[in-house]
Amino acid sequence: MPFIKLEKCTRCLKCVKDCPAQAITIETGEIADTCIHCGHCVAICPEMAVRPDFGDVFLLQPHTVTPKDFRNLTSEIRSCRSYLPKDVPDAVLLQLVDNMKHYPSANNARSLQISVVRSKEKVKLLNDLTEEALIKMFSFITSPWVSPFIRIFAPSINISKLKRYKASFIEKQKTNDSQICHHAPAVLLFHGEVSNSEMAEADANIWATYTSIYANTLGLNTCFNGFIVKAMGKKSKLNSHFKVPSNHKVYASLLVGYPKVKYRNEASRQSPIVVLL
Repeated sequence: MPFIKLEKCTRCLKCVKDCPAQAITIETGEIADTCIHCGHCVAICPEMAVRPDFGDVFLLQPHTVTPKDFRNLTSEIRSCRSYLPKDVPDAVLLQLVDNMKHYPSANNARSLQISVVRSKEKVKLLNDLTEEALIKMFSFITSPWVSPFIRIFAPSINISKLKRYKASFIEKQKTNDSQICHHAPAVLLFHGEVSNSEMAEADANIWATYTSIYANTLGLNTCFNGFIVKAMGKKSKLNSHFKVPSNHKVYASLLVGYPKVKYRNEASRQSPIVVLL
């Protein structure tokens, strides 16, 4: 729990007024167990009298990122499927993970764990096991015993297209030994306990998105990989190979590495539909 050093507190009540859980009793310096660990009280205190759950408190420095800077950064971020044969130093990978402590979460539980797959052997194993799992899934869905039910209960799934994709996928295996991981030097797996609340999945996608942006400031490129997420579902046999606990599920996966190519043009995309209320 965070706690208050009353000898430093000036009773300005900023923490009390900003606490979303109304958990602070400033007269006694108590923080109730209704605290959701959002950290607002630590961040707002001008005297640094409120101490965090973990670590220390540091004064924020004014940032110099303008709206134009951020737009330029995000417009040049693209999914990278072509990496230099260059390892990402462990210090840089740990820097990516350490910065996740600053990212927002859906329920403040922050229960996600990160598996960093960074050896060539492990990345190749992840690639091959994912391919194997996907081919099994394609074969099951397109089988003559299952596909009739798919057409009835899930008509949006195009069985004929899926069969062609399966055939193309298997054919490409002959000439591409990294069809899933694209020879990325590292893969980040965001996983947490299986839950019906979908909070862990939301957190994983939030953290992976922030990490993708941050990685670009370090000269790295990334690629979200849904194939790995699909293959490493609930109780997947793949999970034990990558230190994913048996009660966990991989909710997001991010390929990370130094890009082999440099994009020079902004490619326009359709903007989201906006409804002003």
